[in-house]
Amino acid sequence: MRSLLWILFVGLIQADANPLLLNQLAEGKLPANLKVIKVGPGALGKVRVTTENVPHPTTGVTEKQRVLEITGGDAAASHYTLVFLNQPVYSNLSIFTRFRIVDGEGVRAAGVIFRMQPNQKDYYLLAVKPETKEAFWTVFQDGLPVKGFKYDEDQFIPPKDGWQSIKLQAEENTSRWTLNHRRDFITYNPETTPDYRRGMVGFWVRSDSRVQFAAPVIRTLKEEKQHQLVDLLKQIARENNRVLSLKLSARPAAQTPPVVIASLEPKDIGQPAHEVVTKVLETEENFHGQKDGISTVTVPVKDRNNNIIGVARMRLSSRVKSTQRKDLAYGNGIAKQILAAAPEGALFNKGREKKSP
Repeated sequence: MRSLLWILFVGLIQADANPLLLNQLAEGKLPANLKVIKVGPGALGKVRVTTENVPHPTTGVTEKQRVLEITGGDAAASHYTLVFLNQPVYSNLSIFTRFRIVDGEGVRAAGVIFRMQPNQKDYYLLAVKPETKEAFWTVFQDGLPVKGFKYDEDQFIPPKDGWQSIKLQAEENTSRWTLNHRRDFITYNPETTPDYRRGMVGFWVRSDSRVQFAAPVIRTLKEEKQHQLVDLLKQIARENNRVLSLKLSARPAAQTPPVVIASLEPKDIGQPAHEVVTKVLETEENFHGQKDGISTVTVPVKDRNNNIIGVARMRLSSRVKSTQRKDLAYGNGIAKQILAAAPEGALFNKGREKKSP
């Protein structure tokens, strides 16, 4: 079972906090707080939201999606177009997008920038140069690349459909990413590397490359962990056909009433947990009820050290005759599935609860 990091959750998300929900925009309208700047010679680059046929990353079936299209303003290799959100700013964060470079006469390269400072010259960059099968993690200071490393052709995995995929998470001085299914990370030394811990997030295009960014998602790391936790509950419900509803609850802090931190129903998140949940946290016992052929099971979620870190509460259908013993066994099986697959750094904090004897 994967261990859970001791992270205290602050705030809960009921709606998607992603500021780049392109599908909610009218074509031609740009997201709020988006700013465009250039570095080097030439004109300012162009940005627009348009619709393209984008292949599904798994099935390959194309579907119409809104994309953010950025075209650099000059073919010179020293020209960069930077498109970023000036609000909100992020510290520990998660970025996901897919992009393709459509054309360009100069250097064809593009990527994501994060933790950009107010001077708009200091930032981190994760970028791809598909034609030479290279990828770069670079530190910019005063608008110039000062540190970094690159993948060479032997390490770079090009996507078959031409759409590069980046999923990046930054926490403190460590950045982890999956680039076209290849995972990597870097932990920099703050004493020898420019240390940016909080800043703006956006996109980077080199020369006159025309680049289309699809499905961009930007969240805080805690928001991303919560979304992963909700996705996990949805997956469990799909794979266990008796599950009618499923909620996960925990205490926001020691000695405070528990609240729902993940649920199949978004409206439940952040609401006070059922009073039975408090009893489970205090007694570490299982609770069972049944009405009109529907069983309600409330069970503790414990880590590998037998520490209680939360409570799972679910409603189960009884298509075949069931018993309290079978229902509780089923519910505890669900709790184990949650623990086994919960994302690292999920919203649990085992320090809030007592240890089982």
